[in-house]
Amino acid sequence: MNEQALPLTPKEKDVLKFIESYFSSEGTSPTYTEIKSHFGWNSYNSVQKFLKQLQRKNYIFLPGGNQKRAIQLLQASDSVLAASRNIIRGHFDKTTHRKNLNKPSALKPLSTQNETAPIGEIFSLPLLGSVAAGQPIESYLHDEFIDVPATLVKNPSKSYALKVSGSSMIGDGIFDGDFIFVQEKDHAFNGDMIVAMVNGEATVKRYYKNIEKQLIELRPSNPSMDSMWFEASEVKITGLVVGLMRKFF
Repeated sequence: MNEQALPLTPKEKDVLKFIESYFSSEGTSPTYTEIKSHFGWNSYNSVQKFLKQLQRKNYIFLPGGNQKRAIQLLQASDSVLAASRNIIRGHFDKTTHRKNLNKPSALKPLSTQNETAPIGEIFSLPLLGSVAAGQPIESYLHDEFIDVPATLVKNPSKSYALKVSGSSMIGDGIFDGDFIFVQEKDHAFNGDMIVAMVNGEATVKRYYKNIEKQLIELRPSNPSMDSMWFEASEVKITGLVVGLMRKFF
């Protein structure tokens, strides 16, 4: 062991034991979703908090990025530690190149930029699929996460990330392939940029309630596109856009 492991709280021990047990039975690390479900937590922020604490105390290592099942055990029983290192080494030999191509280079996770950077400066938000900046498209769930600087997210326990598809919001600087950060809300004021479900499909637009027409206007930020109009009952606001991150190749 290269560094001294610090004492653990009872809850931290429980989380570490679950990770070790999962390694022993499955031969790989659990996902954030599996940890969250096992302990019955309501948000991914609880998972992130305990994993960051275990990393800070030198029991695990979190590579960062959107890699699934990437938790590495550092302080565990010799048999579990040896098995996990072999499994993780083989996994990353096959996947590191592909993951690096897909990783946002402008805002890399602080843990990969500088291993001494303060742990609390990033959050791992669940990446819940795509949202249309054009015509609405179907949303879908992913067991993926994206590391976000804490300055971009005020309430991480009620926030998530979406990948934008389309060009209707280019006037607001949001382009096809960008990642937006959304804080959960079920209401909005005129002019707010929202994510909404329209007839079961997700879209991002500016919100306006037209009293005269008794309709909801979802307005694009692209002069070549027209607003979409809906009955209030057809629009379900799911969140407000609070941040943006762009991917560069």
